[in-house]
Amino acid sequence: MKKISFFLILFVSQLVFSQQSIKFEESSFASILAKAKAEKKLVFMDAYASWCGPCKLMEKNVFTDKNVADFYNQNFVNARIDMEKGEGRDIAMKYGVRSYPTFLFLNGEGEIVGKELGYIQSKEFLELGQKNNNPQLVNTSLKDEFLKGKLDQAGLLNFVNLYASKDPILAKQASEKYFANKKDKSFTGEEVNALLNFTQSVDDANYKVFVANKTAITELLPEKNYTQFNNYLKLMKIVSQATDDKTKTIDEARVLREGEGLFPKDELAKSLNVYKLNYYAAHDNYPAYEKTALEYYKNPDEFNISELLAAASTIGEKSSDQKSLQMAARWAEKVVMSSENYDSTSILATLYDKLGKKEEAKMFAGMAANFAREENKDAAKMIEILNKK
Repeated sequence: MKKISFFLILFVSQLVFSQQSIKFEESSFASILAKAKAEKKLVFMDAYASWCGPCKLMEKNVFTDKNVADFYNQNFVNARIDMEKGEGRDIAMKYGVRSYPTFLFLNGEGEIVGKELGYIQSKEFLELGQKNNNPQLVNTSLKDEFLKGKLDQAGLLNFVNLYASKDPILAKQASEKYFANKKDKSFTGEEVNALLNFTQSVDDANYKVFVANKTAITELLPEKNYTQFNNYLKLMKIVSQATDDKTKTIDEARVLREGEGLFPKDELAKSLNVYKLNYYAAHDNYPAYEKTALEYYKNPDEFNISELLAAASTIGEKSSDQKSLQMAARWAEKVVMSSENYDSTSILATLYDKLGKKEEAKMFAGMAANFAREENKDAAKMIEILNKK
C-alpha cells in the first residue's frame, strides 16, 4: 500500500511539473503560423541549439516557472526549434539567428515583432512576454502599424530596435517620433542607444534631444564619451561642408583647420581619412580612393584585418598599377595569415593573378574554390584563374 502511494505521489508530481511548463507545438513552422492566425495570437519561438548551455537552463529553470508557463500558454502559440536541424536551418537563415538562445515573437505572416537574446531570469522573461503580447499585430506588421500612426511609445521603441538594421531610414523616423513625444526627463540605457544610433548629424531632430538632455544622458553615458560623440557630429558637419559633390573632392585643409580642437591632430586625420575612403568609394572616384588608401594603410600592422581586406579588394578590382597591386597583396597576405576563408583567399588570388604571379594565384584560387563549396559561394572567378594556362 505504501508502495502504491509512493508511485501515486510520484505520478502526480510529474503531472504537475509537466503542466507547469510552456507547451511547445510539435508541428511544422507553417502549421504553427497558421494556428497563430486562426487563434489571433502571436508566435513565441525559442530558437535554440542542442549544445547550448543557456538554452538548457532556460528549459529547466524558466520555461517551468508557473507564472511564465501560464502567461505564455495563454497568450502565445509557442514553438521551440533547433536551429541546426531540419527546417530550423532555413529559419535561422531567414531571421538571422546567430547566437543562442534567441527569442522571437512573430505575427501570423512570420514577421518579427519582438526579439531578445541570451539567458533571461523568470521575472524578466515574463515581462518580456507581457511587453510583446500585442494580438493586434497577428494579421498586420509593426511597419503597417507605424505607418498608420498606431504605435504607442513602447511600440515605437520596440520598432526602432527591430528595424535598426532592417530599414534604418524608417527606424530613424520612428526614433524621431519617439523622442518628440517623450515626456519624462529620465533616460534608460535602451533609450540612450536608440538616440545615439539615430543621431547622425547636428541637423537631425534627435540632436536637439541629445543636447537638451545632456545631464540625464551622462548619468548612463560617461561625459567623456558624450563629448566625443558630440565632437564627431560637429566634425561630420565640417566635413560635409568641405565636400564638393560636383567634383567629388574634399577640401582637406579646411577640415583640418576648422576641426582643430575637436580631436587630437592624429585622431582628426584618421577620421578624415576614413571619411575620404568611404566617400571616394561611394562616388566612384577610385584614383582618389587609391591614393588615400596607399597613404593611410602604409603601416598595415596598425589596422584590423577587415579594413585591410576591404581596401585590398577595392584596389584589386579597380587598379592596374603594379605598385598599388603589390601593396594591396601585402594587406591581403596579412589577412590570410590571420583568417583563411573564401573572402581573404579569393581576394589574394585575384591580386596575384593581376600581378602575373600564376602559381601563387592558382594556389589561393584552389583554396578559395574549396572554401566556396563549404560557404555556399560562387567560385566562377576562381575557376577561371585555375583554368588559365
